[in-house]
Amino acid sequence: MSDSYPMPKNWRCPLDPPAEYKRLRKEAPVTRVRVWDGSTPWLITRYDDASQALGDPRLSLDFRLPGFPHTSPTSAARLDRVLPFAFRADSEHRAQRAMLMQEFSPRRMELLRPRIQRLVDEALDTMLGGPRPVDLLAAFALPVAIRVICDLLGVSHDDCEYLHRLSCAIGSRDTPKEEAGRALEEMDGYFERLVAENVRNPSDTLIGRVVAEHVRKGALSEQDAAAMFQMLFHAGHGPSAYMIIMGTLALLLDPDQRGELHAVAEDPQQLSAAIQELLRYVTVSHSGRQRVATEDVIIGGQLIRAGEGVLVQTDSANRDETVFPNPDQLDLHRPPHRNLALGHGLHLCTGRALALIELEVVFPTLLRRVPTLRLAVPVEDIPFKQNDNLLAAYEMPVTW
Repeated sequence: MSDSYPMPKNWRCPLDPPAEYKRLRKEAPVTRVRVWDGSTPWLITRYDDASQALGDPRLSLDFRLPGFPHTSPTSAARLDRVLPFAFRADSEHRAQRAMLMQEFSPRRMELLRPRIQRLVDEALDTMLGGPRPVDLLAAFALPVAIRVICDLLGVSHDDCEYLHRLSCAIGSRDTPKEEAGRALEEMDGYFERLVAENVRNPSDTLIGRVVAEHVRKGALSEQDAAAMFQMLFHAGHGPSAYMIIMGTLALLLDPDQRGELHAVAEDPQQLSAAIQELLRYVTVSHSGRQRVATEDVIIGGQLIRAGEGVLVQTDSANRDETVFPNPDQLDLHRPPHRNLALGHGLHLCTGRALALIELEVVFPTLLRRVPTLRLAVPVEDIPFKQNDNLLAAYEMPVTW
């Protein structure tokens, strides 16, 4: 640990999952918990159980099923809207996901690497040419993450800030259900108008191609397409932006590992493994992955009956000491092992290839171009978000 960032006594690093998960993994790996509405879904904390649960088709992500464990009023608000394909029955999910897989293929995403590199360099040019200190989230992470997904979808950069504000309202567990519903309605309306524009005149963008191939031919309704693209924007920029700042924080707090990332930056295989380790260690998606049992199923020796909700705690699973030796240590040379940061099974992140390429560009470029980057405030003074679906900070002041 660097002397530059002395840790105050009794301070818990926000990168670490709650210590209670370690106890649960040993004593009660599948246990009941009470959530905001008084319901008591099962919480799964071990890696093997989590992998089984995420890959079991008897545990559904269909928001509409009785017993589905809504973790906040904002989650429940989706029931009043057209649901994106990720939150539907497996058959609907598979059909709509298949419409996107060619767009998100690893080969197609690799073609975007030079464009992502340009976006990262442009954001750094602007940041380095401005005043110090600066908020790394507002000056770098968000501009990069939003422009990458907006360019892919075909969303105007002028609308990015507006859509991000709506996403923040949707992603906060503190947002009242009515307010979350209004934010969802506004975002759906925006993408419905964008879909309608592409029905009339398809653009050479992901939205334009999907509309031309599936909406105009009657295989996908305009409302379903709008819900699909709204979800891709929401999931395609927030997790990436927060992974950038929280991953950077992890490297700033561990100068040795920062040096190791810089050392492996030119080796694609080693860099890929290092990014996977960062994803494991940070795991910004720290809310339990929601599921509901459609049949009786046994997970970790525990019978979960049909109609009972399940929360799969992937940040806990990624710190499972039976799978990852010294799991609370960031080790960029850790032997590759599939972590659950981007999901698993049927609901493995659709944009996984894009997310990995984006991070493979961001971290080495940031460290190379700003080698003296450091926090501009004591780490305990960073305002971390306490009640969002993603592990994040409201801002992260840095200087160099």
